[in-house]
Amino acid sequence: MRYLLCFLMAFAAASSSSAIDPSDWLSLGSEKSAAPKRAKIDTRELLRRYPVGKSWAASKVLRIRGLAVNENWGIEGRTNVVYTNRYSSKTRVVANQFGDVTFEINVLEASQQRITSEKRLRVADFSETSPILKIGLEQLLDLTRTTLPPADVAYKLLITYGKVDPRYERALTRLAEVSGFDVERLTQIDEAQLVEDPAQYSGCTFEVVWSNGLGVTRVRQTDGPVTVKLDDIRRWAEAADPLLDYYVMENVDRPVGDTWDVDAKDASGMMVHQQGGQSDGSLKLKYLRDETYDGQTCRQLAIQRGELTMSLDQNAKKYDARVRGIQGRVFYGKSDYLVLQANGTCDIQANVRSKNHLLFGTKWQRDVKTDFRYEAKLLSKGQ
Repeated sequence: MRYLLCFLMAFAAASSSSAIDPSDWLSLGSEKSAAPKRAKIDTRELLRRYPVGKSWAASKVLRIRGLAVNENWGIEGRTNVVYTNRYSSKTRVVANQFGDVTFEINVLEASQQRITSEKRLRVADFSETSPILKIGLEQLLDLTRTTLPPADVAYKLLITYGKVDPRYERALTRLAEVSGFDVERLTQIDEAQLVEDPAQYSGCTFEVVWSNGLGVTRVRQTDGPVTVKLDDIRRWAEAADPLLDYYVMENVDRPVGDTWDVDAKDASGMMVHQQGGQSDGSLKLKYLRDETYDGQTCRQLAIQRGELTMSLDQNAKKYDARVRGIQGRVFYGKSDYLVLQANGTCDIQANVRSKNHLLFGTKWQRDVKTDFRYEAKLLSKGQ
């Protein structure tokens, strides 16, 4: 038995170290082949925009605030929630040849802060005779059976009290308070988060290969305090299109006053870092004027309007979100071809449903206001 344990420990250690072996590339080719191909970029333009050795640092802050409605087996929790996601990285062009550009991306910080207030419980849209409501009460009272009446007694009391307490909001909220039940527990399920906590990527370094006409085709983790799971690396890479700056302004010779549309999936990196899934929509940009930002002359662009839909269908959850009313400003560098600063606001309407058979009665709905800020700074011009 002792030898078996030693073998397993050695095998686990070997597996952990090999998972971060720089030779292990994760291919995204199968996913890309099913998706519409991107228009190819002139290779001379790629070399001009992304010379070997060029590097820049970027950071973004996404703040989401609004009402979260979370339903679990007929018991509905309602909380006012504020998320603040911070994400900063350093990117360097490692190679650029034959239409393939290799980037090294070091995630300097990735974190999330979550604050909730005005937590309330009530019965969801079920009839009083629904067995789902009874199950919900049983789960709610499961941890407090020694100090509270059993679920069947509480159920009868609530049905009686419901005549003067629509949807039993006051009764259930009070019940949660005296029992020590935190309404937030209805939202603390990883399978149905509105905004994923990016903390697992903090301190990690990845190499990404962007292929002309296809997008990101390969990725590997080369360093980091933890070994990120392959599925999570794949989802991170799908959201980490390093050509954000190119797509925001493909034609840098546009005159002042010109307007154009940008595919939202190519510009969403200024606003969110949603891991994985599909996104559709567009942003309308206008070249307003030249302005000075951070000591250099820049193009000031206006995000006049925009809509973005995002969807994610995985084994554990199904996520659908609609981002509307996107408005803001962009400062675009004339000499370094970077989005030096972008800020704005938008509204998000999201629905998240757990696909776990143990949680099939669970769903999350949110209508939230969002503001975002993105900043970048050139570190090296490259060759």
